[in-house]
Amino acid sequence: MGAMNRPLIGAAVILVVGAALAAVSIAPAAARQVVATSVSTATKLQVPLGSSTCPAPRPGAQFYAPGVPGGGKTVALTFDDGPGPSTPKILAILRSFGVRASFFNVGVSETRWPYEVREEADDGFLVGNHSWDHPVMTRLSPAAQAAELDKVSSEQRFLVGSWPCTFRPPYGDYDARLLALAQTRRMAVWMWSVDTEDWKAEGSGSSYWVRRIISLAESEGGALNHPVVLMHNQSIPMPATVAALPTIIEYFKERGYTFVDLLGRTGPPGSCGTTRGRFPPPLSTALRPGASLASGASLASPGGQYRLLMQRDGDLSLLTSGGRALWTSRTSGSPGATLRMRTDGNLAVISTSGTQVWVSGTAGHAGARMLLPSNGDLAVTGGPKVLWSTKTTQTSLTPGERLQPGWYLESPDLACRLVMQRDGNLVLYSASRQPLWSSGTAGSVGASAVLGRSGDFELRSKTWQPVFSSGTQGHTGAVLTLARLSQVIVLSRSGRTLWSSG
Repeated sequence: MGAMNRPLIGAAVILVVGAALAAVSIAPAAARQVVATSVSTATKLQVPLGSSTCPAPRPGAQFYAPGVPGGGKTVALTFDDGPGPSTPKILAILRSFGVRASFFNVGVSETRWPYEVREEADDGFLVGNHSWDHPVMTRLSPAAQAAELDKVSSEQRFLVGSWPCTFRPPYGDYDARLLALAQTRRMAVWMWSVDTEDWKAEGSGSSYWVRRIISLAESEGGALNHPVVLMHNQSIPMPATVAALPTIIEYFKERGYTFVDLLGRTGPPGSCGTTRGRFPPPLSTALRPGASLASGASLASPGGQYRLLMQRDGDLSLLTSGGRALWTSRTSGSPGATLRMRTDGNLAVISTSGTQVWVSGTAGHAGARMLLPSNGDLAVTGGPKVLWSTKTTQTSLTPGERLQPGWYLESPDLACRLVMQRDGNLVLYSASRQPLWSSGTAGSVGASAVLGRSGDFELRSKTWQPVFSSGTQGHTGAVLTLARLSQVIVLSRSGRTLWSSG
């Protein structure tokens, strides 16, 4: 329980340990070395290179919900001590309202309810670390504290493919050593600013407890601009919490609060957020009116991530860096055909006899041109208006494909972007341009990300030395994708999550 028999937060020792790590671009080698050594010592596990790579946490404990671009009130709903028998009902309510939440799980409960842990992660909720068996952490030795952290982190890695980025100490009790241990594991330490004391109901679903939980959430939370609300989903049923939750959500919604998780993600669970237009418009390679692309010739997008090829068999294909076709005109069988941007506004594949075998259907827009932008979305435009588009968002890497510096993947709703930065850091950005995850490899200037044919997702330096690995080798045919959630995921052929950014 987050606060059982203890005063709210005040008993915690608030100490700042060390200087803040640089946002996203933490010095990678040292951080990975500490994480790997600590986890391996405590749990005897082989930790893959770059496994625990979360956004660099701010030092010390955090008490107030992350803000959103442009300001405004935010609220973070958090649930401790799970999973438990009430977890599916809580998840169903959160999904029905389309709001974010964060779960701090206890390791022993994760072993009893593994499906619920996977459901939390698969629905896009933040899954955090709440120790293995809920001890008073300050009474433990440093080695025992580390074991409590690492054992549950390893269990989560096993269940959902990612390591937790957040930690909440049981009973809100922590010291400088515990803060330092969490920091080296790139876990932000999160407390709370509103305590509903729902654990005191001890499984009762009486109207008294429902009203009391609602009253505490509203009276304490409504007085704050960025409350973090503490609730529970323990190993016993929590009917009062379940009954109170819809009213609490409606209260904050009616007062203009934005629901966030503790990484700052907004919008419905399973998305990167709702703020659009934060990314700069892509650069484009143009085919102007009257221009042609001969048989066998190609055009590259700015930066070279995509290539438009007029194949010798007559098929026009939009290809990824690995040669995978994102779109084709399906006109093979017309060898020698050419692509022409007609002056009437039509983009057309024309056979050697002069017959149009494929056309974009945009005639009547004289002066229109074809654009191949750096995001791979082939289009015919008339001024600012898009007349026709392939709508080809690359959301995944297949074996042998890579991301070179400046290249990126996008989620299907275009809200989430995975960018291979020129400084060597691979960063997943939310819709509001906030970093959700990074590889922690800044300093490896010119590094590339590649999905190997053995299933291992790696970042390699200019000299092709590995600087990051998902540790998923041995899974031929695996795919890296942004197709669901605000996560980077390596999936096996059968669809099982092998690795996740969390």
